[in-house]
Parts: sequence; structure tokens; C-alpha cells
Amino acid sequence: MIDRERIITYLQWFILLALFAYDGFTYLPEEANFALLKSIYYVFIFIAFVFVMLLQTHRGHISYYPQGNIAHAIQIFVWLYLVRLSYDFMVSDVDQEIVTNPFAAIFLYTNAAIIPLYCFYFFRWELIDLRRLNTAVLLIFLAMGMVSIYYIFTGKALEYLGSDGRFMGNASMDTIAFGHLGTSIVMMAIALFYQQGIRWWHKLLSVWSILVGLFISIAAGSRGALVALFVCFIAYLYMNGHKMKVLIGLPILAILFIALLPTLNDVLSSFGNQALERLYASIYEPDSMADGVTSGRDVLYKKAWDSFTDSPLLGSSLFVDGEYVHNSVFESFLGLGVFGGLLFVGLLVYTFFKAIQLGEQDKRYLFVALLFIQYLLYSLFSRTLSMLPLFWLSVFLVVSLNSYHDKSINHSTVL
Repeated sequence: MIDRERIITYLQWFILLALFAYDGFTYLPEEANFALLKSIYYVFIFIAFVFVMLLQTHRGHISYYPQGNIAHAIQIFVWLYLVRLSYDFMVSDVDQEIVTNPFAAIFLYTNAAIIPLYCFYFFRWELIDLRRLNTAVLLIFLAMGMVSIYYIFTGKALEYLGSDGRFMGNASMDTIAFGHLGTSIVMMAIALFYQQGIRWWHKLLSVWSILVGLFISIAAGSRGALVALFVCFIAYLYMNGHKMKVLIGLPILAILFIALLPTLNDVLSSFGNQALERLYASIYEPDSMADGVTSGRDVLYKKAWDSFTDSPLLGSSLFVDGEYVHNSVFESFLGLGVFGGLLFVGLLVYTFFKAIQLGEQDKRYLFVALLFIQYLLYSLFSRTLSMLPLFWLSVFLVVSLNSYHDKSINHSTVL
């Protein structure tokens, strides 16, 4: 006789781990057909999702788990974004330098942002041990981090080293993504360390992961990743009930860091690494910002604003002069107009407060809350929403787990 519960559990684990492991594609050989492999990967996830749904069919009805009105708002936004993305790529033929295959980009966004959204409607979270999920996610990220460090110490990473002395993860992972990998490792490790009932090896794994993550964050030298690390740590303290420590200690810590930044920068520079150089210049040499310290983001923001004011109702395009605008809020207003932009901001605010609430209510949810906060900051500093699958995953996890946590919707409804 088929054990449906066990099969559903295995399929759910497969879906979650596969979604979290997305960045592992960056470690494939350069000659690999990334678009094809990612397509196959998402096909398997979709098939697993269909089986999870079908296995919960009873007398012609499919059990699902409602997630409140916010899920409807998310659906509206992700579908509007898909329409705009498809229009820019397939109809208007907008000038862009992001992808060589627009159809593949649309396919990947659909599977990264839309399929998981509906998948979580049918997820049985009571079958998932969140502490084990925290451990599994940490191991996935740590494995990628260790491979990157191997590249650095064997000299392979030097092949991809930028002129400013910052390390990259490998040929496909730039310093921004590499830095955020380090931030994720640190946050997942801290969340695991204070879980109740964990064993001694969890503690050792957490400590080792924190050291690895900090090394990666510093070696990458991405200001956005370092800011995310700092903000996530503050959020972690806040969610663990240290609100007064945050209010009192934050200004002191910030002043201390700024005061020590020149010394820290000199130490790293003496070893040939300029990881903190841009952060130092941003604070102590603001006049140098005109020389590229901001990586041109201020110019992109100004162009995005000008473009938005030309078409504030419907938006103009997701791109500015062939580039994404490096800020998810600007991007939503630019591509979807006032309605789409305000809708996106509302979703971010709602999800942020729900993430904090989840982390405060149950420490098992800490890693999910921290992951959302990190990827929210990631989206505000770099990348485009069509290429941030872990951002969407973190949003859907917060919304879905919040609904699961809500006692008022413990019972499933049916289609």
C-alpha cells in the first residue's frame, strides 16, 4: 500500500532543497549549458510539485492551505511582472545586456517566482522539521562557500580577481553574490546555534560556519553584503528579545566600526586585499564617489526616475540603458508604474513585519526571517527581480509559514 504521507514528505524536502541550492549552478564548468540544465532542474521541481498536489486528492478534491489576502496581492504582482518582462523581451525588443536568450530568462523567472508560490499552497509544513531544514540549508551554503575558499587558496579565484583586490567565488559568482553567500552562511549558523535541543555537532558546525562566512564576506568586499550582515545581526538580536541592547548598543557599535574602519582597511590593504576600500572611501572620502565608488548606481537611479516620470501610470521598462536599475523598488515603479510600485512596497512592508513576528514567536523560523531580510537588502542594492530566486523563495516562505503558524487556519479547505 502506498504511504502517501512519506512520499509527500520526501517530495517536499526535494523541492525545498532544490530551490535553496539554485546558486550551486555557478560551480558547474564554464562550458556547461546553464540554460538547459536549469530548465531540466525546474522541470523536476514542477513534476514534484504536481505529485505533491495530486497525492492530496481525496474524492475528486485537492486539499490546499489558504495563505490569506496577501497571497492574492503577491499573485497580482508576480503575474504583472511576468507580463512586463515578456513584453520587454518579446514585443518591444528593449535594449538590454542582461541575457542572450530572452525566452530562457522568462522561463526561469516563471519557475523561480510563480511555481514556488503556488507550490506552497499545497505544502504540508507539519511534515517538515524546520530545525533540520535550517541545518540542511546551512550545509548547502557552507559547501558552496568551502568550494569558493578552495578556489581562493589554490589561486583559481585569482583568475577572476578584480582590479580592486576583491575575491570572487568563481568564474560565475561575482563579488556581490559571493559576499551574500558569506552573509547567508553566518545568519543560518547563528539561527541554528541557538535552536533548542540541538546536539554538540550542531554547535561546532555553527561556529565553523560563522568563521567561514565572515571570511567570505570580508574577502568579497561587497558593501551591500556587509550592510546586510550588519542589519541581519541587529534583526537577530531584536527577534531574540534584546531590544534594549539593540537600541543602546547599535549607535555605539556603529561609531566604533566607523572609527576603526581606517585601521581595518590598512590591515587588509597590507595583505593586498582592498575589500573595505570602497566602504572606507564612501565614508571618509565622499568626493571620490564621482570616480565610481557607487558603481554608477546613483546615475542609474536618476535615469530610472526620469524614465518613471515620463510614464508614471503604466511604467516604461524594467531596464535603463540596457541595464537593470540595481534596486527592486525602483525597478517595480519603473516597469509597472505607480500601482505596481506601491503594490510591491506594500508586499515588502507586510512581509518584513511578518518575518520579524515569526522570528519572535518561534526560534525555528529565525533562519527564514533572516534570509528574507538579507535578500530584501540584496534586492535593494543589486540584481533584478527576475534573477533573484532566493528573494522570491524567502518571501513565499515567510507568507506560507506565517499562515501555517496561525491557529485560525489549521484546517485545510478543498478545491
